[in-house]
Amino acid sequence: MWLIDKIEDLFPSTPLAYLIYLGFFIFFGIMLIYMISKLKPSKKESHQKNNKLTLDDLLDIANNPKSDRADLIVAIELFYQNFKVKEDEKKSFEFFEKLLNHKNRDKNLFDIFHGKILPANLEYKDRLDKLERKALNK
Repeated sequence: MWLIDKIEDLFPSTPLAYLIYLGFFIFFGIMLIYMISKLKPSKKESHQKNNKLTLDDLLDIANNPKSDRADLIVAIELFYQNFKVKEDEKKSFEFFEKLLNHKNRDKNLFDIFHGKILPANLEYKDRLDKLERKALNK
């Protein structure tokens, strides 16, 4: 009988105590869920850590006839942020040729190429200008 009395003593005896208990358990539950979610790495984070962007990935975007304007702009921006022409000249020039001659190219793509890519790779300016002229004359 004394065990039942001890268990009943744990229950709140007034409505205010009930609300305090309820608030405590809700707060504790939320904190527990938050801490567990921080311990387990999300799938996005682990996927991004395992897959490093390569020039071949950008070439795939440029070679894909279904790539739209937004895809092409993202590809050239990613090239600007992560690569230089001197790292791999052959693939870089192949990428720019495919990108600038893509059927869904537009003025924004050429603006980014001329405004960011050319100034970042001045030692290849002549070859890059030639690619740009060739694509514009198409």
